[in-house]
Amino acid sequence: MSTQGHNLDQLIDRSETPKSSAKKRLSVWLLPFAILLGFALLFGVLFRDQLLPAVKVEVVPAIGIEEKVEGRPTAGRTARESGTLLFQASGWVEPDPLPIKATALTDGVIDEVKVLEGELVKKGQVLASLINIDSRLERDAMAAELADVKASFDAHCTGTQIAMQKMEIERASLAIAEANAEEAADKLRRYERLGADVIPENERVTVRYNHQRALAEIDAAKGRIAEIAEQMNQIAYEIVAIRARIEGAEVKLAQAELALSRTEVTSPIDGRVLLLNSVPGQKKMIGMDDEDSATVAILYDPQQLQVRVDVPLADAAGLGVGQRAKIRSNLLPNEVFDGVVSRITGSADLQRNTLQAKVRILNPNDKLRPEMLSRVEFFEFAPAENTAESSSSEAMDIAIYVPKLAVSDGSVWVCDPESLRAERRSVSTSATRENLIRVDEGLRPGEWVVIEKTEALEPGQRLNPVFNH
Repeated sequence: MSTQGHNLDQLIDRSETPKSSAKKRLSVWLLPFAILLGFALLFGVLFRDQLLPAVKVEVVPAIGIEEKVEGRPTAGRTARESGTLLFQASGWVEPDPLPIKATALTDGVIDEVKVLEGELVKKGQVLASLINIDSRLERDAMAAELADVKASFDAHCTGTQIAMQKMEIERASLAIAEANAEEAADKLRRYERLGADVIPENERVTVRYNHQRALAEIDAAKGRIAEIAEQMNQIAYEIVAIRARIEGAEVKLAQAELALSRTEVTSPIDGRVLLLNSVPGQKKMIGMDDEDSATVAILYDPQQLQVRVDVPLADAAGLGVGQRAKIRSNLLPNEVFDGVVSRITGSADLQRNTLQAKVRILNPNDKLRPEMLSRVEFFEFAPAENTAESSSSEAMDIAIYVPKLAVSDGSVWVCDPESLRAERRSVSTSATRENLIRVDEGLRPGEWVVIEKTEALEPGQRLNPVFNH
């Protein structure tokens, strides 16, 4: 009975083994296949637009031309009515005229950062400090050297006073010696006038020796005076040299104190921290190729802001320095800021077909921050007075023209510059000039209009635009 059961188990095991091994082989092949399939799907999703075929078409930007429009009253103004909205453009808030960098003026390692991004700071406030142990030791060494040189100067000054006192003493001694010599000379003269019978010869010899001794004392006093004078001259020259050493030591001490003071990076203005470019332990190097290798923070004045605006070339004809503008921001939707065009860049952006302008915000709000998206409305200049055009009944307007080939059955095909997709627009046209036709509605200046192969296009189709020159 047990033998039959054992044989039955063996038969069952033999029958299940091929199936289980087949399942294992299938699972081994299924996992790599699933991974490859996942990558293929991801690649298709990410690069779908690049994989789809694109129709190569020739495009031209819609041209904006300033023209006179009949029948519009001007009420005694110039070609346009002052205060009229000309066009709008998007822009970004930025410091006016430029952001200001707080830079470390000496090489070192950041020890402590004392401000954070967005924080208001005062001029002279410490933003960050560098490790300054070596600078302090250098300053102390220079201070000790200066103190040593000054002590030498004081000692030489004292030596000068002592020499002057010795000089006075020797001059007094010289006067005494001269008086003694005069007395000895007078006594010698009197003794020599008397006969030998009156004055013994030994006394005459003694008086003669006394006179010579007095003369020698005069010479000795003069020699000592000359020696002291030479010592005083030497001390005077040494004082001049010591003064030069003092000036050199003072310069070295000033340099050491300057180097120590530069270990504290201070704010150059009253403003706000736009960007903090330092953390404790970070190296700051002046002589590096990286322009921000020594920058600790970038600051700006919240009361000096402007908007960097990219104006389409079709609207740039109405742009000028001093032009009045209104600025709106999504941050403060109910607030409108007054502005004025302060600068226009020297070159246009060929790829974006725009011209950049700077619009100064006259009444900035403290909540505004650089790189906030804004919308700028540009208005007419103030009217000129006493011009012949002021009485005209014609006004200026921006007319949009496209090639006649682009218009078919009252519509045009437009290529979106971002997605490069085709879009069909219904337009209303009017006048023509040369090979162009005026579009009154349905197009904006600068949009890319397709001028060939329009009959084969479909809405949403990918395009490969080529500009017509």
